[in-house]
Amino acid sequence: MKLKDLMPIIVSAMIIAALVFAAISFADTKTTIVDDAKRSVKIPVSPQRIVVLNSSNMEMLYAVGGMAVGRPESTGMPAALLNKVKSLPSVGETPNPSVEKIVSLKPDLVIGVNVMFHHAIIPPLEKAGIPMVLLSINSYDDILNKLRIYGTITGNKKKAEAVVKGIEKRVAEVKNKIKKTSQKESPKVVILWGSTQSFNMSLPSSFVGNIVEMLGGNNIAKDVKPLNTMPQYAPLSPEYVMSKNPDVMLVITHGDGHKVKEKFKREITQHPAWKELRAVKEGRLYMLPYELFGVNPAVRVADAVAHIARLMYPEAFK
Repeated sequence: MKLKDLMPIIVSAMIIAALVFAAISFADTKTTIVDDAKRSVKIPVSPQRIVVLNSSNMEMLYAVGGMAVGRPESTGMPAALLNKVKSLPSVGETPNPSVEKIVSLKPDLVIGVNVMFHHAIIPPLEKAGIPMVLLSINSYDDILNKLRIYGTITGNKKKAEAVVKGIEKRVAEVKNKIKKTSQKESPKVVILWGSTQSFNMSLPSSFVGNIVEMLGGNNIAKDVKPLNTMPQYAPLSPEYVMSKNPDVMLVITHGDGHKVKEKFKREITQHPAWKELRAVKEGRLYMLPYELFGVNPAVRVADAVAHIARLMYPEAFK
């Protein structure tokens, strides 16, 4: 067979080889992640233009050496992080991000949380060819696992593991102090979450509830039926709280206004029924700091654990 007769075959073989190589190369640039909504999402192996829609995920991304091109408008962002990202374009508040602003930044990955208002923006982003993953943090272990995920996303696995080990070391030190305390019974704890107009009780499946449980506390709301709309919380029943008579009351209020906190504390301590609770009578009603508990503390979780441990076991930290 002459060379000119072989040319079509050679050209066809080269085209096929090129297509196969391109397919392999494309496959190597994508990976699949299963997010907290149980969605399998194809994302770039090394995303370069990340938009983050909430403070906690932003904090973890930067903790492992990652960077973003768009940020949320958040009052719960720690000052150190805000200084790093304040020059980035804002895509709106976490509950109401702007799809238009997100798309304009041409991200190759958007990170949100597993809530309805972030589910709602997935279709328009997918239509624009932008993948979105939903990563939520509801427990101490969640934070460690998500840090490792961010290590994979950013290609900084070693740095992520170092952050995880640092957190684990500090939490272990707190637990060791508790073990040495003379207090033998688990303190009964109630966690109130909300505003002066409406409060709920946090269950063990909530972030603060998880910390109380991992520190050996007895959450008095653990057997209460959760709310349908917020399964990590249960409706507040003053009668139920009085029947359990907790040793410790932890309160998380919306916003960080000192006046709001003091107003609520005054109302509880002066209420005819509430003021008879053991926690109130013994001065163990505590307003938790907004910067650690108003939003998830992410990489500052060891600070959050130590803070609650001191309130539950004060004698261990004298």
